[in-house]
Amino acid sequence: MTAASGLIAGRFRLEGLLGSGGTASVFAATDTVLDRPVAIKLLHPHLSESEPLRAAFLDEARRTAAVAHPGIVEVVDMGTFRDGEVTIAWIAQELLEGTTLAEHVLAHGPLGAAATRRVGDMILAALDAAHAGGLVHRDVSPANVLVRFEGATPVRATLLDFGLADAAGRTTRGDDVLRSSASAAAGVVGNAQYASPEQLRGEAVGVAGDLYQVGGLLYFALTGRAPFEGGDRDAVVRAQLHAPPPVASVRARGVSPALDRVLVRALLKDPADRFADAAEMRAALQAAAPAPAPVAATRVLRPAPVVTVPGVEDTAPAPAAPGRSRDSRGGGVTAGIVVAVLALVAVAVPLMASAGRSEPAAAPPTSATPAASSDPAATPRPSATPTAEVAVVPDLGALQDTLAAIEAAGLVAGPVISQNSPLAAGTVLSADPAAGTTVPRGSTVHLVVASGTNAVPPIDGWATADADAAVRAAGFLSEEVPTVSDRPPGTVIGSTPAPGASAPVGSTVRLLVSSGRPAAPTPTPTPTSTPVRTPTPTPTPTAEAP
Repeated sequence: MTAASGLIAGRFRLEGLLGSGGTASVFAATDTVLDRPVAIKLLHPHLSESEPLRAAFLDEARRTAAVAHPGIVEVVDMGTFRDGEVTIAWIAQELLEGTTLAEHVLAHGPLGAAATRRVGDMILAALDAAHAGGLVHRDVSPANVLVRFEGATPVRATLLDFGLADAAGRTTRGDDVLRSSASAAAGVVGNAQYASPEQLRGEAVGVAGDLYQVGGLLYFALTGRAPFEGGDRDAVVRAQLHAPPPVASVRARGVSPALDRVLVRALLKDPADRFADAAEMRAALQAAAPAPAPVAATRVLRPAPVVTVPGVEDTAPAPAAPGRSRDSRGGGVTAGIVVAVLALVAVAVPLMASAGRSEPAAAPPTSATPAASSDPAATPRPSATPTAEVAVVPDLGALQDTLAAIEAAGLVAGPVISQNSPLAAGTVLSADPAAGTTVPRGSTVHLVVASGTNAVPPIDGWATADADAAVRAAGFLSEEVPTVSDRPPGTVIGSTPAPGASAPVGSTVRLLVSSGRPAAPTPTPTPTSTPVRTPTPTPTPTAEAP
């Protein structure tokens, strides 16, 4: 970038910071060469000083560019530029609307089952394309999926950050700072909360590893929690390696057994027990959708009694009931009155609806006057079977708005359950049946709402930056308090309120961060005085007496 042009790499005009992480910052920008908006990712200068790290950073762009799919962010260009004495690596990508799934759930609460299935379907389609190109992502997580919603419906889900992607069958052992944060498993890189067991063991990672991560991603979308949590990263890794898969319906209402089974299978420990590929998991996810509720039933009318009218030709004969023959008297003159009655109500009905029932006896003749038979009061009217009316569970929002929408839809709100959440008090978190479900009118809808409080996350042993992110994700503000401790500096050794305690959303959690032990003062040596030796006088020789 030069002061004269004000452009990054001589072509990108920066317009605002989109985000920053441990390795790079991402800015919204305009590409003045291609005249299009882009997101430009700049490797942090202190990392960009290293040529191997610059190369690793640009490799990410090459891996992403190798797969063209609507669900994978498009790489526009890449390269380096000089900023003073430092060479900075950059990657330009398409600028997409939306937020990460992690940010969306933090702001709006967990998704319903239908929205979760839709997000999963789009991400699995993107992974299917990546896998077909021989690439395994290995870092599928809520922070690496960008979502855009229209109302409560996700219309786009895009897979980001191919920084850990590699050919199938490779391990994730290494200490490259660009390849995510190291887990507690020595020498293995990856996100411990979503990494597959084989990845954490340092074994070869294939397609099944990505599907494991999709299972964790969908569990988070439904519950707002990672599938495995613990007091520190070691505990999370142990759970990933040994704990049984969690069941989403235990924490979230409206999750069907079929959807539970899809997620549990994806999260099984042995890769061979999971889905064979992304296409198979995608099909299972689609099959887990509930069958659509029946639409309003057709009104079925009973046919009027069949009356023979002499002199009227039988042009629209009614079907006979089983076991009965049509009346052929008078050249087959029968169903004229039936047609007339149907015309009165302007409804075409299948007369076979009366099949198997005893045929009503004909009314005895009362008068030969034609007016008598045209009296509506005297004409038998068909009776109707009541219609099964249905309604759609409305979208979720603030409690009072949701209750009003439920009532307007002809449904009944059941008891409201409060639950810890990072969202504001009264925000509806989930509904049972889920939003968008078609149900009979008058059905009861159970709601779960945010209580306005949340549990302080267990962050003991975490790095300060990770603990700060977890506390903020739980809905709190964070404040660091340096604390003398024997533990490594920068390690969180506790919090106030304590982990697990409930606190109001928006309140401050103080992180007790180890500052280490002050070094013992180096003793100042006491100068030793050199004793002054008093010279011994030399005796003066005396002359001998003569």
